[in-house]
Amino acid sequence: MQKNGVIFDFNGTLFWDSEYQEKSWDTYLASYDIFLTEQQKRDYIHGRNGKDTLEILFKRPFSDEEVHQYSEEKEVLYRNECLKHNMELAPGALDLLDYLKANDIPRAIATASGKSNVEFFIDQFNLLNYFSEEHIVFDDGTVKGKPHPDLFDRAIQRLGVNKTGSIIFEDSHSGVQAALNCQVGHVVIVNSTNSDYSDFDLPIITHFDGFDRGLINTVD
Repeated sequence: MQKNGVIFDFNGTLFWDSEYQEKSWDTYLASYDIFLTEQQKRDYIHGRNGKDTLEILFKRPFSDEEVHQYSEEKEVLYRNECLKHNMELAPGALDLLDYLKANDIPRAIATASGKSNVEFFIDQFNLLNYFSEEHIVFDDGTVKGKPHPDLFDRAIQRLGVNKTGSIIFEDSHSGVQAALNCQVGHVVIVNSTNSDYSDFDLPIITHFDGFDRGLINTVD
C-alpha cells in the first residue's frame, strides 16, 4: 500500500522571501524600463517558471540560452538581497519537517525556482537533512510551469506516494491553482504576505503549527 506524501512549494511557503523577491524584481525590471502593478506581478511572475515569465514580460519567444542568461541576472540580485538578512525557514516549518522525518513520511519540494537558486537554498538551509536531492523538484526547463500541475506530478511520481492521499502547501495563486489541478487530497494555503485568497475555498495557515498533522494519515 502506498503512503501519503507531503509536498511543499518553497518560495513564499517554506521560505518567506516575498520582500526579497519583490525588491530584486523591481530592480531588475527597472533596468529594462519595465514597471508592473502588484496585480501584474501576481499574474506574470509569482509561482511561474522563468521562461513563461520572461516571454510575458518581454513579449517575445526566448531560447533556453536566453532564459538562463536573463533569469540569472535577476537571481544574482535576489540571492544578494537574501544574504543581507537573517535567512530562516517559515514559522513552524522546522518542527513540521522534524515530525515528517521522525515518522518517515514521504516529503518533497516542488518549486518554480531554477537550479542556481535551489543549490543556494540547499546550502543555506541544509535542506538535504530533510529532503533527498531527487525529491527537490525544480524548474529544469523540461516541464510546464505553474498553474500547470507538472512540477507537483513529478514530485509525487518521484516519491512514489498515493496522489489522492497527499497534501500540497502553496502560497502563490498560480501555485495554488497548480496544486488543485494536480488533484491531491488536500491543498493548504500558506499566507505569508497577508494576501487575499477569496478565490479559493481552502484552509489557510499563517504558521505551520496551525496545520492539522492528523490529515497526513487520514486522507485516502
